[in-house]
Amino acid sequence: MLYNKILKFVTCCYSKFSFKIFICFLVLICFTNISCNTGKRDYTLEEVLHLARSNRIELERVLNYYKNHTLKLKAAKFLIANMPGSFSQNAEINEICAPFYFEYDSLAKDYQYAMNAERGRKIDSLWSNFVTRYPQVRNLTYQSDLENISAERLITEIDLAFDLWRKNIYTKDSSFEEFCEYILPYRRMNGLVIDNSREIFQKRHKGSYFTQSGKDMINEADSLLYEYRHLTHSQFWGTQIPILSASTFEHLRHGLCEHRCWYNSMLFSSLGMAAAVDFVPAWGNRNNNHTWNVLIKDGKSYAFESFWDEDRWKYKRIYNNKTFDFNHGRFRLAKVYRHSFKNYFEGPIMDKRVDKSDIPELFRNFKKKDVSHEYFDTINVAVSLQNIPIDTHYAYLCAWNFHKWEPVQWGKIVKNKVIFEGMGKDIIYLPCYFNNNLLSYAGAPFLLNKSGKIEYFSTNIKDNEDLYIKHYAGAPLHYGNKWNNISIGGTTILGSNNLEFKQSDTLCVFPDSVEIYGDKITVSSNKFVRYVRLSLPYRKLAFSDLSFYQFENGKDKKITGTKFLSPPKITDNDESVLNIFDEHKATGYKSDVNNDFIDIDLGKEFIISRINFTPYFEAGLKSDLEFELFYWNNGWKSIGKQKGSNKHVIFKDVPKNALLILKHPDIKNRPGSRPFIYRENEVLWY
Repeated sequence: MLYNKILKFVTCCYSKFSFKIFICFLVLICFTNISCNTGKRDYTLEEVLHLARSNRIELERVLNYYKNHTLKLKAAKFLIANMPGSFSQNAEINEICAPFYFEYDSLAKDYQYAMNAERGRKIDSLWSNFVTRYPQVRNLTYQSDLENISAERLITEIDLAFDLWRKNIYTKDSSFEEFCEYILPYRRMNGLVIDNSREIFQKRHKGSYFTQSGKDMINEADSLLYEYRHLTHSQFWGTQIPILSASTFEHLRHGLCEHRCWYNSMLFSSLGMAAAVDFVPAWGNRNNNHTWNVLIKDGKSYAFESFWDEDRWKYKRIYNNKTFDFNHGRFRLAKVYRHSFKNYFEGPIMDKRVDKSDIPELFRNFKKKDVSHEYFDTINVAVSLQNIPIDTHYAYLCAWNFHKWEPVQWGKIVKNKVIFEGMGKDIIYLPCYFNNNLLSYAGAPFLLNKSGKIEYFSTNIKDNEDLYIKHYAGAPLHYGNKWNNISIGGTTILGSNNLEFKQSDTLCVFPDSVEIYGDKITVSSNKFVRYVRLSLPYRKLAFSDLSFYQFENGKDKKITGTKFLSPPKITDNDESVLNIFDEHKATGYKSDVNNDFIDIDLGKEFIISRINFTPYFEAGLKSDLEFELFYWNNGWKSIGKQKGSNKHVIFKDVPKNALLILKHPDIKNRPGSRPFIYRENEVLWY
């Protein structure tokens, strides 16, 4: 009787069949007060079997099949108990889409499977025409695993997983819990059609990988991935095409990161490797999100790029919220989650007081777990809240993503305060409420700085300064600016007291890896010098800032009056070499020079204690467009507009220490605008 009442209630409230199963299972837990400890697990299993309806007989066949095999029986119970919330697209989708896949393959052969813009546009057109002819492809209902999976499929998957687990040289001694979570599951992401993909992978590579001692796990993984290097990224063409099975992905040969991630996870798990998919829901300093793969061994995760990449194991190195990548610049991550088959019940989804419409989509999903601590140092952030709506029990911490704030963590409200657990540092956040599928502000945005301290922004428009700026997009610009960074990397700076530099000292050498932000180098020489020589690796002068300091009265003081002895000419975009020595990092100078070096006169002799430098930064504010600057004051407030130029632009009377954003007029096609702060005449992107 209770079950029928719950089912009726949930059916009325929620249209998606999969979410109906989610909530039904959760409410049963709440009403029956089921414990998750070992002693009560069978009772929870009974409730799950009840939810399976007519498919209960299939699941009981599995349990009966393993009644005399203790460990496999536990594995079967693990799969069944965590099956609520797992669902497939209707298997008919492959049959319906078969004509499209045939047309796609014909087009692919015309281009010899190479992906480019011309082929991409044809793919999108092909899919649009197909959906018009077959509209049912968009209306197929999802099928819950609980009510549809067969005993044969479940038994096959369990036996396969156990067999491969014991034969795998790297995972055979891993814990049963690790096996259940990362090797056993037949499903690697919701929506995928359940088929025999893992059996096919196992037969394809049987005995070739991970079965012989004396080898290196990473090298073996690389060799396996190399076999699939022809499966490449789609470059975001054909993103609506259903890719819901390994065979479909192999046929199309191109897909998004998420497609390759679940594909890899199935591939590795089919060979007994503990594998999973990690994801960042929103970056802390760039737009979009990302997914990648991990292998797990002895409780430690090894993250790798899902597609073939020469440096595919870089993520633990560049996702630490401290360093920067030579190719792509800084990455800042607020949270990292791991897709899981196991259900992790926590937060608002478990609170019967909270309606679905008051939960952001990310936290309606309980098949994920927080693994942020595996990548970077985390900190719990305590925030005082403002204007709490009636009957609101949770707040959400948001990061900026594609023109809006996006929730990345939840926290329970206790006496007008909330603690957001495990947050990444050096990121700007905004606390919010979420009611009726809408965000509202719960306070002011803040920078959680590198030390883990909260810094709030000013809204005082009377305390202002002039802003010099060249772009609107932030961290992703590192890639487009890479040649400027490279051109000054490795620059050697010499000091001397004579123009011929017959007697000189090396003051410093710039690092080979340079990013778009300013850097500083301490000079250890204690000799007086008047002249400075820049030994340029590429005969290229490309600086936004170059400044020299002397130690005076207990601190570094900037040396003024410096000048080039043979200053290069003004550039075509009217930039003078004097820009290198001014106060503003957005001004600059870039030009080829005739020699391997260029000399600077400091005006008189100094002992140089420090040298600051910033590479030249390419302008991105085109002269035919008008850009609008905003600052945050309980929402984005306009400061004014300026026409772009081929160099920097200046906004007058900008609030000091404010949170700012410069918006491109074409936000539909230019989603790159990122928040920034302006400190010591430098734009710092977030």
